[in-house]
Amino acid sequence: MDIAKRQTRLAGARDAAVRNLRDLTIAIAIIAAAGVGLAAWVSAATIPGITGSAGSTGSTGSATTGSAGDSFTVDQGAGQAAINSAASGVVVSGGSR
Repeated sequence: MDIAKRQTRLAGARDAAVRNLRDLTIAIAIIAAAGVGLAAWVSAATIPGITGSAGSTGSTGSATTGSAGDSFTVDQGAGQAAINSAASGVVVSGGSR
């Protein structure tokens, strides 16, 4: 086999392999970006204590619930939550230093 033909054939095979690798890299990048977007969406959708759409206005009211001297008041009109507790201490789990 002639050396020039062999080099041409090998160069063509190398170019095809590089194109395949580039296409695979692009596909993996797109899939990874979609995975990050999906994880962010699921995380945002499952935040504890958040219901409905954020930033809703126009509704005013409050809800009080609790037992044994604990009073939790949420004022939706002001958009702030005030927690009043008659307990002598608060225990928080899961913290680290």
